Amino acid sequence: MKEKVLKVIDSNILYFIGAYLFVAFSLFIGDKSFSYSVVIIQLLVILLPPIIYIKIKGLNLKKTLRLNKIRVKHGFLIIAITLLIYPLAVVGNAIMMLLLSLLGNLNIPELPSANNTSEYLFLMILMAVTPGICEEVFFRGFVLSGYERLGQKKAIIFSSVLFGIFHFNLYNLMGPIVIGVVFAYLVTITDSIFAGIIGHIANNGFAVTLNFLLNKLMKIMEDIDLEGVAPATEEVSTTIAMLSSVVVFAIIATVTVFIAILLIKIIKKDMAAVKNKELESDITIIEDEDPEIIDKQPRAIEYFPLLLVTPILIYIIYFQISEIISLG
Repeated sequence: MKEKVLKVIDSNILYFIGAYLFVAFSLFIGDKSFSYSVVIIQLLVILLPPIIYIKIKGLNLKKTLRLNKIRVKHGFLIIAITLLIYPLAVVGNAIMMLLLSLLGNLNIPELPSANNTSEYLFLMILMAVTPGICEEVFFRGFVLSGYERLGQKKAIIFSSVLFGIFHFNLYNLMGPIVIGVVFAYLVTITDSIFAGIIGHIANNGFAVTLNFLLNKLMKIMEDIDLEGVAPATEEVSTTIAMLSSVVVFAIIATVTVFIAILLIKIIKKDMAAVKNKELESDITIIEDEDPEIIDKQPRAIEYFPLLLVTPILIYIIYFQISEIISLG
């Protein structure tokens, strides 16, 4: 008897459920504290549904979510790869903000920043560890597995785009797509969800750490009465600032991404030795392992749940663009 596996329809149904649960919980607990909202949404909306879905369908949880061990060496390499890819993710978000700045002034949501060590450790758990586990189970565990019927390359791309959209934030759309592709690829070549979890925690943890250090720096500047440059408020100034960010980080990313590719090749080489077979040397190409499964293309109706998520996306786009235009 052939073992049950997830299909595209399963990934799309769960995505639909997750999207509307996300909206419902956001409205219901919107007036609660930020930390309370994050924990509730991450655990009840993102982590729990895929586990319940897998159990209801009678699938193998370990195999479906790729709950396989990962080598310590690869864990450290993944952390390095994540930090090296970070500038490219910044470029992605900066390009989107550059385009949005042409419509008016931006109102970029600010993430909470730690003021002391205890707050820093708390935010690391809240914003790095928790999403790192929950979101990876949902997207690189469940969604990626369902989309593998299309082949690994398409599965990586589709699951990453859905990951970016799920943030429901135009300011933070392209960055998550970029890191989503990297995490999905790492999970694929290591056959372990822990590759994505480690990378995700490293990525979010770096952002939390950066905010903490910048906050410290600002306080030092205030203490010595060092006057800062007033932030640009004009549309042109915002656009120029975004354009400058794109250029600077693009230059940095050119170097860091090249190094990241070399590190990824090390992991691929190790995995090839472990599996005693050759893997594609070009990291931009992934071989599809089961042509029979790929040939059974999903029907159009399997994408219908994604269509039902469109109203949420349209509302978010309308709301954020209207806000940008209203700010001049």
